[in-house]
Order: sequence, then structure tokens, then C-alpha cells
Amino acid sequence: MMKPRIGPCISLTVKWDLKGTKRNMISKRNMKSLIKPTMTIQNVRSIVLFSLVGLSNTFVDTVVFFVLYHWFSHDYLLIQGISYSCGMVNSYLLNKYWTFQKKSVPSGAEILKFITVNALAFSVSFISLYILDSRYGFHMFFSKTFATIMAMGVNYTGSRLWVFKDAHSI
Repeated sequence: MMKPRIGPCISLTVKWDLKGTKRNMISKRNMKSLIKPTMTIQNVRSIVLFSLVGLSNTFVDTVVFFVLYHWFSHDYLLIQGISYSCGMVNSYLLNKYWTFQKKSVPSGAEILKFITVNALAFSVSFISLYILDSRYGFHMFFSKTFATIMAMGVNYTGSRLWVFKDAHSI
């Protein structure tokens, strides 16, 4: 019987049955470690700070959007790009240095990942805003709120699982 390690907490037991067929089994002892809560104070801290940064980004994005929208309402999609970019810069700086406490100089790979995640989130918000306003005629406040919620989901998932995953596990 051989027991290779798979990841930090699962051990896989390989057994051969009477017919010579290989069987893989996870032991009961290791199953308990799968359901054991792994939330640490650091993980909770990261989630709370990421959420606060998200609120800050949303505030920056929304204020810039509606200030510009007041004067240039016919260019709302361009305004969406400008306001989203302002929130994105705020997000990168606060998440890198406050939420995930990275002291290093930003690397090209990290910035590229961040831009990729935010480009995807921006695309989701842009398309949502366009469809809800132009296609369905929803009020701009509802359209912007829905677009922001959609973008936040994409951004959080990408940042947590890809961009800042090395700093602290969430």
C-alpha cells in the first residue's frame, strides 16, 4: 500500500483488490480534515479589508460617474470607462498595500493580471449598463447599480483566486 500526498491535507490511499484492479480511497481520518474549518483570523481580515476596498472603489467609481454624467449624459459609456478606471487605480493601490500587505514594487505580471481581471469586470459592467439602458430602458441608477454588482463579483473572484493569491489565502 502506498500513500502519496495530494495537497496539504488529503492523503490518498492506493489499494489493489483481489482482481488486481487499483482502487483509490480517501481515509476517514483525512475526510475529517476536508470538512474542518480553515478560516483564520488573517483570512477574515483579508475578506473584510477587500470588502471595504470594494466599497471605496464603488464610491470613487459612482461619484466620478455621476459628476461627469451630470454634464455629459450623452456620453455615458465613455464616462463609465473613466469612472471605472478611477476605481480600478484605487483598488490596486489599496488591495496591494493594505488588504494583502505586499511591500514589493509592483511586478509586470501582477499588474497584467490585475488589468486582465479588471478588463473582464469592466466588460461585464459595460455590457450590463448598455443592455439595461439602451435595450430595456431601465433608470440609469438601477442600470449602474446592477452593472456594479456584476463587476464586483468578477473582480473579487479574479483578485482572490489569481492576482493576489500569493499574499494571503482568503
